[in-house]
Amino acid sequence: MKAKILNILLPTLALTMIACGDSFEFGDPTHDLDEKTDLSRGTEQVLWKNKGAVYETKRIHNYRIPGLVRTPHKLIAFCEAREETGSTNKDGGDIDLVYRVSTDGGMTWGPSRVLFDDEDNTCGNACGIYTESGRLVVVCCWQRTGTTEAKFKSKYFSFEEMQRYGCQAVGFYSDDEGETWNGPFKWFSEDRNSNPERYEWTSFLKVGPSHAIQLRTGEHKGRILVGCDHKYKTFAGQAITDTESEDYYGSHVAYSDDNGETWHMLELDEELHYGNECTPVELSDGRIYLDMRGSGAYAKMRGGSFSADGGVTWSRYTPISLRVDPGCQGSIVNYNTNGVPSSVILATSNNSTSRAHLSIRASLDDCATWKQDVYEITDGKSGYSDLVVFDDGSVGVLYENGTGVYREQISFRRIPAATIAKYINE
Repeated sequence: MKAKILNILLPTLALTMIACGDSFEFGDPTHDLDEKTDLSRGTEQVLWKNKGAVYETKRIHNYRIPGLVRTPHKLIAFCEAREETGSTNKDGGDIDLVYRVSTDGGMTWGPSRVLFDDEDNTCGNACGIYTESGRLVVVCCWQRTGTTEAKFKSKYFSFEEMQRYGCQAVGFYSDDEGETWNGPFKWFSEDRNSNPERYEWTSFLKVGPSHAIQLRTGEHKGRILVGCDHKYKTFAGQAITDTESEDYYGSHVAYSDDNGETWHMLELDEELHYGNECTPVELSDGRIYLDMRGSGAYAKMRGGSFSADGGVTWSRYTPISLRVDPGCQGSIVNYNTNGVPSSVILATSNNSTSRAHLSIRASLDDCATWKQDVYEITDGKSGYSDLVVFDDGSVGVLYENGTGVYREQISFRRIPAATIAKYINE
C-alpha cells in the first residue's frame, strides 16, 4: 500500500537515504481534523485542548509533545494527536503529527493540518528547522503500533526486524514554508552498534522532541543537527540485565551536511551516558552545547555537554545541580538580541518533583554558568515545550499545561522583549 499523506506534494526526485531498507511501506492515513479549538485572538492561546473521548469519532484523547519553527513569513506549531482507545497517555499508540500555522507572529492561527498519519502506527516527536536555503526540514519518529516502549527498551531487534518493528527516524521537507511537503522518508538507521561487544543499543531510539539547529559559523557551517536519545543493552562490555533501569540511557546527535537529504547518526559511547531527550544550541564562539534531560542517578537535574568539532565529539555529560528538573524535556535557544552575544535561554520545569513551574533560565557566558533566578512562564502544572526568538527580541513558547495535570492542553505565548531583557539584566 502507498502512503496518502494529507497536504503532501510527492517529490519528483527521491532523496538519497542512508541504508534504511525497504521492507515496509507506510500505510493509509486515518486522522480526521475535528478538533473544535478556539481560534480567537490573544497574547496566550490554547492551540490544542485535550477533551478525552468526547469527539463524535471518539478517537482523539489528547495532544502532546509541542514543536515550534519560525520561517520568514510563518510560525508553525506541531504536536502529536494521540488517537487512543482509553484515557491513558501512551507514547506508543495510534499517534499522528499535526500542525497549525500563524502568519501574524502567533496572534491568530489557522486550523490543524495533518503532516504524518500512518494508519494506527506511531508518528511522533516533530523536530523542525528552517534552513538558510529556504527549506523547512522536519524529522520525527515512527514505530509499529503494538511495539510498546517497554518492549523496545529491553529487546534488541536484528536490522531486518528493526525495519518493521523498531523505532525509525522519518523525515519531511517543504520548500514553500509548509504549504506542501515532500515525504515521508526513512532516515539514519546506520551506525547503531558499531562496537557491539562494548556498546550495544536496544531498539529504543528517539529523535527530539523540540527543534533542530543549523550551524552558522565554522568549518561545518550549514550542518543540521538534531538531538536524539537511546538506551543500552550492553554498556562498557557488560550486558544490562535490569531492562527497567533508568541508568542506561544516553543522548546522541544526528547530522546532515546536504540540507536534510542524507543523515548520519553519531554513536557516542560513554560521553553522553545519563543523557536523555536533548536539544543542541550553537554558542557565540562556534561551539555547540547539548542540553539534556537527565536519567537514572541524575533524573532530578539537567545536564550538559560541549562540542568543538561540529558535534562529532563531546565532553563528558555533566549534571548541573542548579538546574533542577523532574525528568522532563526542555528547549534551549541562542538569545543574543539583548547585546550579550553569549546569552542563551532555556525553558524547563523549575521543579524537581513534578512537571510544573515552566520557567526560563538564562546563561550569559555560553552555558558556562547559569543565573540563579528564573523567569516563570506559568506557576501551574506544565510539561514539554519549545522556543523561538523573534527579530524584535520577543520569545515564543509553545508548551503543555493544565490545572489538574500538566498535559491538559498545548498553549502558545509570546513573551515581550522587554520582559526577557528585564529578567536577563536583573
